[in-house]
Amino acid sequence: MKLALVGTGQMGEAVAQVAPDRGHEVVARFNSDRPFLETEPAALTEVDVAVDFSLPSLALDHIHRYCEWQQPAVVGTTGWADERDSVNRWVEEHNASLLYAPNFSIGVAVVRRALSAVLPLLDELDDYDPFVQEVHHTNKVDSPSGTAHMLGDLLVDGLDRKDHVDPETQHQRIDPAGVHVTSTRAGTVFGEHTVTLDGPYDQISLRHRAKNRRGFAAGAVRAAEWLDGREGLFTLDDVLRDWLAGDPTN
Repeated sequence: MKLALVGTGQMGEAVAQVAPDRGHEVVARFNSDRPFLETEPAALTEVDVAVDFSLPSLALDHIHRYCEWQQPAVVGTTGWADERDSVNRWVEEHNASLLYAPNFSIGVAVVRRALSAVLPLLDELDDYDPFVQEVHHTNKVDSPSGTAHMLGDLLVDGLDRKDHVDPETQHQRIDPAGVHVTSTRAGTVFGEHTVTLDGPYDQISLRHRAKNRRGFAAGAVRAAEWLDGREGLFTLDDVLRDWLAGDPTN
């Protein structure tokens, strides 16, 4: 495939390093020196899939353009989840092809599926109180991360006793109906996410620790391979579902 990189920061560069290993070529790059929103459709003529790791402030405008131009895109930029309904509408209106995830680590996708599988049981065990902790490097833009929010939302959706996420420091008693999601920014940590359920007699934890950015980049490139030729709005869960089913198009 021929790829476009939208955002050439650390994640974009990691994608550029991984892509040739899987037989793909980066044929276009967009960044602050060459803003994607200032380009024309002709700049993407040769591009099969765009891979977007840009900035939260640009994400929605980029997504709108991908849909209007019917440019298949894999989006790892977070910070726009509240506008999911708008994105759904754009994809439907333009018969677009879009795949997004707050985290393209295959390990995180596995953690998400494992947590989803155990939540029905934990919903019956109301002595266990869940919370999410995450750690990232000091250059991380958003806090908590999109992945931490995703895990918190998953707990809210799966547990009747929880109805919202309480992010970061709470300068008061924690609402029993809230899932507390906290973040730390330190050093050069690539990313650690821990979901813990604390009970009166024991504690259950599920943790993912990234070793480097290549894992995220490899997941994004494989997601682009999966997206090529498909139409609709997808997440990494759709990709993983097909991989586990042995989809020959993966």
